[in-house]
Amino acid sequence: MDLSKVRVGSLLEIYIKRDGYNYRVVSKVEYVDDKMIGVSPIASRTQLFKFRDNDTVDVVCKQDSDTWKFANVIPGYTVLEDGTKLHTFTPHRKAESFNRRMAFRLDMNVEITISYEKHLFKEALEEALNGTKPELERNDKDDLDRTLDEALDRISERYCELTAKAFLKDISEGGAAISSDAILEKGDVVTFSFRLAFEEVSCRAVVVRIKKNDEKEFFANYYGLSFVETSHNFIKAFFAEQRKAINRSKVNVQFK
Repeated sequence: MDLSKVRVGSLLEIYIKRDGYNYRVVSKVEYVDDKMIGVSPIASRTQLFKFRDNDTVDVVCKQDSDTWKFANVIPGYTVLEDGTKLHTFTPHRKAESFNRRMAFRLDMNVEITISYEKHLFKEALEEALNGTKPELERNDKDDLDRTLDEALDRISERYCELTAKAFLKDISEGGAAISSDAILEKGDVVTFSFRLAFEEVSCRAVVVRIKKNDEKEFFANYYGLSFVETSHNFIKAFFAEQRKAINRSKVNVQFK
């Protein structure tokens, strides 16, 4: 998608990453040409938002049923010939389809201890099969069913809860990203606690994404988690932390 498809009057979502925080503001598109988008000044009462040189800024627009993101745009200010003052965003390239799951993430970068649950059915089944008599015919249904039953009887003995050190990279309202040397699989359940907005919060999450970290990372594995349970104070603390970041970023500025 290119700039010509952005409509004047539509809403533009602006995602700003600053000092380890991600936060979001919304403004109306007032001007579009082949180089930039201009929106109504981003302000709160008498305070105008001032972008910094080290900000990372993405803008997102919705056209019909599709949502698009211009990544890492250059923010600025301008005054049109009629005196209209605008915040502006100049993209480097065309927009790409946007996945909202990646929005509203708050960088944490703290060490935590995780507890994780393993149901070792595979190991129990392999041990049961390896322990059978050599003459067992694997196509003999009665013997194979008996072997599987023996493995299932042992599952309760093979359940365990383990702990490991981890690094909490970031969180969102619905999930988190961690790194750890623990060997986890999709579907494993992870529990951990940490401080957020001066409160101790706790989360229980399921592993939904896995990848190997670069060698320069302290922990070997990266895990994407989806929360299945959080402490009652989590949402309140999460949004309080985002509000603090926004308030710290508001300054009085004047257009030239």
